[in-house]
Amino acid sequence: MATAEGGSESLARALVRLIEDHGGVILTGCAVERILVQDGKAVGVRVEGGEEYRAGRAVVASTNPDQLYLRLLADVEVPANLRREASRYRYGRGCVQIHLALSEPPCFADDRLDTAGLVHLTPGLSGLGMHVQEALSGMLPREPTISFDVPTGIDPSRAPEGKAVARVQILEVPCRPRGDAAGRIEVGDGTWNEDLKRCFADRVIEIVGRHAPNLPGAILGCHVISPGDLARFSPNQGPGDPYGGSHDLAQSYLFRPLPSQPSHRTAVPNVYLLGAATWPGHGVNGGSGYIVAQGLLKGQG
Repeated sequence: MATAEGGSESLARALVRLIEDHGGVILTGCAVERILVQDGKAVGVRVEGGEEYRAGRAVVASTNPDQLYLRLLADVEVPANLRREASRYRYGRGCVQIHLALSEPPCFADDRLDTAGLVHLTPGLSGLGMHVQEALSGMLPREPTISFDVPTGIDPSRAPEGKAVARVQILEVPCRPRGDAAGRIEVGDGTWNEDLKRCFADRVIEIVGRHAPNLPGAILGCHVISPGDLARFSPNQGPGDPYGGSHDLAQSYLFRPLPSQPSHRTAVPNVYLLGAATWPGHGVNGGSGYIVAQGLLKGQG
């Protein structure tokens, strides 16, 4: 997979320039409150604060079906089964990301990994299974499988010369933990507060240090993102699910985003849905946007 030099922000900035070069306008900091519908078709959107923006042809929403039918189209007549299915849209488990600024690149015990870029640290298949089972039970995993990404290994421009940055990601953690599988971390009321984030990050960094012994002593700065942070950042994350909705079989493929709406079309003919809740699912792939764009270009909207 190709990555943008300078980090993912460079990709976002390039996409903004592409839109603006073609006469488009990007607005941020103004959440959409309603999709405006007249005579059965979308005519624009209203943002928080009351300002309205008109749509000449279509409204494309990068959101989940619960946000679409229960909020954005809350005052529009849509089939009752769609509204009911949207209210049952399920989210999966959460994710913790630990972003590190390092005084030197990590040095793995096996030096073949020093230039790998992204490695996964796991005690094996049985350990991965135990990790997932603990998360399913609402417990902080004792020995989580860890995705360890060192972007500066392939793009040194992301840090000052000689230094490095790293991202440590742990998928499959409870959004509201009920306990700790190791019995060492006090989870309190299950809220991912700063103490809980720090204690869990300490556990993860200790595990990474077994594979890259110089890492703990090289840390200059540490920023932890929890499921609670993801939930506050975007309603598409639900309680903190980075994938924008569970991908179990009953909510995937022909059943995504909803069994009665298995596509990017919606109950309003010129409102389109895209993003992780739609086919082909989560990930930085642009697939759903491509599908919707091709349909609009062919005059299907």
